[in-house]
Amino acid sequence: MKLFKKALLATAIFGAMGAQAADVSDAVDFTSVEGFAVANGVLADDTKVRVIVREKLEAGDKVTLQFGAGFDLTDPAFALAQAATAGANEIAINNGTADYTFTLDAAESDFANGKVVMTLDTGYTVELDESFEIIADPTVLKATATEANAIVTYSAARWQDGVAKDTGGDNTGTFLKFANQYGATVATLLDGKIERVSQSSFVTGGVVAPVVNNDADTFSIALTDKINYVNAVAAATTAATIEIAGDFSDIVVGDIAISESGNLAAGDVVATSVTSSLLTLTVTDTAADGNSGSFTVTIDNGTRIGAGETIKESTFVADATVDYGHTVDATILTNASVGEWVLDATIINVPYFPVGFDGVSTSVHFANEGSTDVNVIMTAIDENGKVYEAVNMGDLAADTVTKYTQTLIMKELGITSATKLSVTFNIDATEGVVNAYAFSNAGTGRQSLVTSQQKGK
Repeated sequence: MKLFKKALLATAIFGAMGAQAADVSDAVDFTSVEGFAVANGVLADDTKVRVIVREKLEAGDKVTLQFGAGFDLTDPAFALAQAATAGANEIAINNGTADYTFTLDAAESDFANGKVVMTLDTGYTVELDESFEIIADPTVLKATATEANAIVTYSAARWQDGVAKDTGGDNTGTFLKFANQYGATVATLLDGKIERVSQSSFVTGGVVAPVVNNDADTFSIALTDKINYVNAVAAATTAATIEIAGDFSDIVVGDIAISESGNLAAGDVVATSVTSSLLTLTVTDTAADGNSGSFTVTIDNGTRIGAGETIKESTFVADATVDYGHTVDATILTNASVGEWVLDATIINVPYFPVGFDGVSTSVHFANEGSTDVNVIMTAIDENGKVYEAVNMGDLAADTVTKYTQTLIMKELGITSATKLSVTFNIDATEGVVNAYAFSNAGTGRQSLVTSQQKGK
C-alpha cells in the first residue's frame, strides 16, 4: 500500500511538471522614454525577450513565435540568425553558450501575419529551464509599436504528433518596456537649527571636515542617467536645471560650495544664481559618461556674518528638469522636500493682538512647566508694516505661570497709542515645556485670541 501511494505521488508530481509552461519575459532591457520621444518612436537598437523552457524540447520539435501587430515581418526578406544581435537579419535567436540550433520552417510560417515557425535541429535538445533570447531588429517595429502590440507569444509542439507542449502559461512577452532614463532623489536634507538670539549661525552646523562649521548646512541630491537603456539619449547631450525654493535672503553665490561624486566630475554642477527665494543649479556632463552620481551643496555664509547677515527660518523644496533635446524637458523632481531651517526655540505667535484701545484689555499667559528658567525674546509688527526691534523679556520662572499685560508689551516696544500687533515670542525651551494662552477682555467677557506655536526641536 505504501508503495502504491508513493507511485501515485510520483505520478502527480511528474504530471504537474509536465503541465508547466515556458516563461517569456518582457523586454530584457528597458527602452528610454526620453530617447524614444527624441527619435519619434524609431528605435536604433535591437530589443529582446527571454524564453525559459519549462519542458524539455527534443530534436524535431516545432517552436512557433507569433509576433503582435507592432511588428512588420516580410517574406522573402525575412531572415533568421542565431547570434547575440540581429545584425542584418530581422529576427535572431541567441542561445548563449548552448550549442543547439533552429532551422526556419518557411512553409509553415506566415510572415505577413507575424507567424514564424522553427524546428529544433537533429542532434540537439533544449533542456528543462534552459533559455534563449528572441532578438528583434528595430526596423521590424512599426511606427505604431507600443508595449501592448510589440509582443511575441511562444508555443511548442512535439515532433511525433504535433501535440502542444510547454504552452498555456506565461508565454507572452513585450519587446518594449519603457522606463525613464533620468531620475533624481534628495539624499540628504538641510536640517540646520538656528541659534535663537543673533540668528546668524547654527546650533549644530554641517560637518566640513575636519571641523564642525556652525555657519554651514548641507544637502545632497542623487541623479540617475540610464545611458545603457535601449535608444538612450547620448551622454553629454543633456543639461539638468535644479531649482531650490526657500528663503535665501542673505545668501549669495559665493556662499555655495559643491562637491561631486560618481559620474559627476568636479565642475559638472554649478550654482548659477541665488535670489532671495531661489537657488538655481545647473548640471552638465563633461566626461560623456552620463549624469549618474551625487552632489553635495554646502551653504555657508560665515565669511559675511560680520556684515549683519542672518539665517532665515525656511522650508526648502526642489523642482528639477532635464533638457534632453526634446520639445518638452523631462521632470525629475517636483516639489521635493530639501529640508528646513528652524530656530532652536519654541516660537509662539499671536497674529492679532490689539493694544492701547479704550475699554479693551489684552494679555498673554505663559506656563513654564519645566524645572529651569527659560529666556523670552519678543518681536512684533503692526498693521502699518512697522517692524519693532527684538526685546529680551527676561526669563520665565520654572514651574510657574507668567502674565504679560498689554501695558508691559507696549512699554517694551515703545508704543504709546492704540495699535494692532502681531507679536512673536522666541522662547529658549524645547517641545512641550512652555505653552501660552492669549485673550482680550472688553468688559463683557474674556475672548480667546488665536495663537500658533512651533515647538522647539
